[in-house]
Parts: sequence; C-alpha cells; structure tokens
Amino acid sequence: MRPSARFAYGLRVHGLAGVTELMPAGDDPWPEVEVQQDPDSPRPVPHPLDHRRGVRLLADGRHLVVDRERRAAVFHGPPLTPDLLAHPYLAPVASTFNRWAGRETFHAGGFVRYGRAWAVTGPRTAGKSSLLAALAARGVPVVADDVLVLAGTDVFAGPRCVDLREPVPGVALPSGPARARTRTRVHLPPIAHRTPLGGWYFLHWGDAVGLTPVPATTLLTRLAGWRSWPDLPTDPSVLLALAALPAWDLTRPRDWGTLDQVCALLDATPATAGEMALR
Repeated sequence: MRPSARFAYGLRVHGLAGVTELMPAGDDPWPEVEVQQDPDSPRPVPHPLDHRRGVRLLADGRHLVVDRERRAAVFHGPPLTPDLLAHPYLAPVASTFNRWAGRETFHAGGFVRYGRAWAVTGPRTAGKSSLLAALAARGVPVVADDVLVLAGTDVFAGPRCVDLREPVPGVALPSGPARARTRTRVHLPPIAHRTPLGGWYFLHWGDAVGLTPVPATTLLTRLAGWRSWPDLPTDPSVLLALAALPAWDLTRPRDWGTLDQVCALLDATPATAGEMALR
C-alpha cells in the first residue's frame, strides 16, 4: 500500500496529494483508486458503466473514464483545481468504485449523534448542505455533504467540507470561497473513517417543523430506487437491513429562524432511535 494515499468515501485515493479536504488513509486495506487528469488527449466516446469500465459525460462537458482493472479514474477536459477535485468531482469516482466493491451509495449527507451516523437525504434543493452546516456549527460531527457510502450498515466519511450556495446564519466555522467562487466551503474537522448507521431523515419544505415516521416498506422502496448505479448488482439483504432502521420525513419552513428548532429536534430524536437500533 502506498503511504501517500488519502481517505474519502471508504477508498484509498491516490493522485490527490494537494487536496486538503481528504484525511490520511492510514494502514487499513480500503479499495484503491488513482485519480488522474488528461486535458490534452481527445475526448473518449461515452460508454455505459458495466462491471469493468465506463465513460461518463459530465454536466460541464468533461468526460470521466473509470477502469476497474486499472483502478483508475481519468478526467478528460480542462484541468480541475484541487477544491473541485475534493468536491464535487470525487463523488462520481467514489460512487462507481464503491458500487464495484459491492457497497451501496446514495445522494445524501449525514451527521453523527450518540455513536451513530444519521443519513440526511432529499432532492438537490432540499437544503441538506445548509442543515449539515448548521449542525456542524453546533458541534455535531458531519459524515459527508453529498454522497453517503455504506458497507452493510456502516457509513464512510466523505471529504471534510460542506459547500453552501448562500451563507447560513450562525455558522462561524472556518470557511472560504470554492468552486470558482460559486460556493462558500465550510471546513470540517476529521472524524472516524467508519460509523454505524442509525437511521434516515428525508427532507421536505413545509409550513411547520415536524417529523413523520416512514414505514419500513416505504423506506425499502425509496432506497431501492435512489441507490447509485442501480444496474450494478445489489445484495437484497443489505437493502432489507437498511430499510429496517428507523426513518422519518422531516418537514420545515424555508426560514432561517427555525434552524435552532430543527437542530434541537435532530438532537433529541436519535437518542430514542439509537436505543431502538441497538436492541
């Protein structure tokens, strides 16, 4: 194992020595991937992801080539700066190589309370990042901002940052401009590489702050449909285990003044749910 590896999303990542948002990988035998950039070669032809390789056309016109046998991910197109490589461009690399490793990945973030990770998910405009930044400002460890990788029911830490489209009141953590100054990047402290999952929160906008339990059958349907790369094999027993965890629909208004109430609710609920998960 090469000592220069960095850790994110359950992977030993090479080629990103200048990316400060990743933690040291340590000696654990995580799956490995080398991230490279090739701005000069002709753009490859897009190819659907299969069990060995794929070529993905990204939204900005770049191409990402992932190769399982070579354990390599190559970006073709204009060079990416280190902050962009940390987030969001490492996310598609992580989702691909983790799915190849038999893990599940979801578009979600998460935080840690009472020794367990709690997933926070919803559409791209649901306010995941702003809520996670508000929790981090209150001393709650954040697992990941945008991609949740699970091995069984354990969650892996993502890059140590949360990116915000607009400032969140009360968030005084170290921060700075990122992604060509289109985001404010809130820097997060290191956390454990791996944390057991406690449950799920699904974010919705509404008129008042409230929690509604999600039945296991509904949760199973959601998870089955929202996992990354659904054409790749999935262990049904893993999805059943994830769907057996407690889950809630979390509704709150588009009002910064309710952040304290929402954070207090998220602080109180896992205490009871954690007891349930440990039974």
